Amino acid sequence: MKTIKLKVKNMKCMGCVNTILGNLPASIKGIANVKADLVTQTVTFDYDNDNDLELALAKLNELGYPAEKWD
Repeated sequence: MKTIKLKVKNMKCMGCVNTILGNLPASIKGIANVKADLVTQTVTFDYDNDNDLELALAKLNELGYPAEKWD
């Protein structure tokens, strides 16, 4: 598994964090250990392959939290 940290927009409260934590791992089987940090506006998770990463980015966008890779 690979680990990635994403910069996420529109994450403003713990409700946003809970939405991400509740939806992301439930909808994509190839990701695990999802963490959302409200202070740094980041989401970190482990993923199996690039397709899982693309699915996660699409799901975050669908939820209203556009994300990009954070180097």
